[in-house]
Amino acid sequence: MPANDNKTEQPTPRRIEKAREEGQVPQSQEMLSAATLLALVGSTALLGPWFVKWSQNQIRDGLSCQTAVLENSQAFNAFINQKIIDVLLVISPFLLVLMVASIGANVLVSGLNFSTKALKLKTEQLNPMTGLKNLFSGENLVKLLFSILKLILIGTIVWIYLRKRIPTLAHLQWTPAGSLLGEIGGLILGVVLQITLGLAVIGIGDWLYHRWKHTERLKMSKQEVKDEHRDTEGAPEIKSKIRQKQYQAAMQRMLQDVPKANVVLVNPTHVAVALRYEPKTMQTPIVVAKGGDHMCEKIKEIARFNGVPIIRRPALARELHATVKLGEPIPEKLFTAVAEVLALLYRIRHRG
Repeated sequence: MPANDNKTEQPTPRRIEKAREEGQVPQSQEMLSAATLLALVGSTALLGPWFVKWSQNQIRDGLSCQTAVLENSQAFNAFINQKIIDVLLVISPFLLVLMVASIGANVLVSGLNFSTKALKLKTEQLNPMTGLKNLFSGENLVKLLFSILKLILIGTIVWIYLRKRIPTLAHLQWTPAGSLLGEIGGLILGVVLQITLGLAVIGIGDWLYHRWKHTERLKMSKQEVKDEHRDTEGAPEIKSKIRQKQYQAAMQRMLQDVPKANVVLVNPTHVAVALRYEPKTMQTPIVVAKGGDHMCEKIKEIARFNGVPIIRRPALARELHATVKLGEPIPEKLFTAVAEVLALLYRIRHRG
């Protein structure tokens, strides 16, 4: 295989953006599971007492043998509808927490991204040979190994936690009925919390692995980087032509401003600088056109045709050409020299 076909280069921002447009982003199901389970455990710890109290009231009402709800179908339907609404209201905080945790975990892992292309059916996935090949791929073997390690880790965590609480479990048979539910709930919450922490560690590892795998999948060869750069920036010859056209357009606009100038200072054959000054609207003269050699001759030709005075000031013309950009005012150090030229033109115009 040629060396330039090796995927050794890090993916460019454009490659990553194109992958996101295709719906290819790093994903971690383990991180998502850990985040949602942690949110569920946290919401249960906070809202658990309130939920238990609500459940007790519902059981008490159910065992109170109220026969009024059975008198007719309308009363029974109203009773059932009210209970359904109550249940929805009670579980809505838990569902809201799970939704926020799920969305937050996805944003953390994959970032904000929406792509309809990821929903398109890929016919190659229906190929049995492709499915068989993917079944024994390296990525699936890693997933299998990860699942085994996850079971071992979670089983070890649960075993260690329960072994430390064997005396508590042994004393449950003497625990009063009123406190039994709280004791069992505390043990279950503790087990789930330990499992959640273990899943969080696994989720972080799985997230880092999938980020690395995603980057490896998007790596590019040196030739691909060059091709993308060429496609993005354009071929050198095209860029050269674009610059040439832009330069020609700029020169054309500049020459259109020569007739508006008050004077053209020349070197006399190598440099020409056209100055414009309007005392009522300008504080200092500005350079409206400048150029050397061929452009110098073009500026002088347009100046002659439009009656713009051409004055020979070699040192001043060279200084203005070298230091002042088009459309900029002349520097303060050249005020006196330019003012002398403008004063000379004023005297000549009024003398005539």
